[in-house]
Amino acid sequence: MQLTDTSNGEWLPACGGTETPFRARSGQVLLYMWNRVTGEHAYYDVQGDLFLSNEEAAAALGLR
Repeated sequence: MQLTDTSNGEWLPACGGTETPFRARSGQVLLYMWNRVTGEHAYYDVQGDLFLSNEEAAAALGLR
């Protein structure tokens, strides 16, 4: 899955807005996000101020 334009401001914390940032195995602080327009979910790197690709998220979470 490729993320659509992330500059549209439609990204919100997942789980109805209750999702909170957490430290991944990689040490990155991530937030699981949801796009209310496209229905996509993605991990957001809070410190780096960017959305991770599926591959980057898997590596950060230690799933690879």
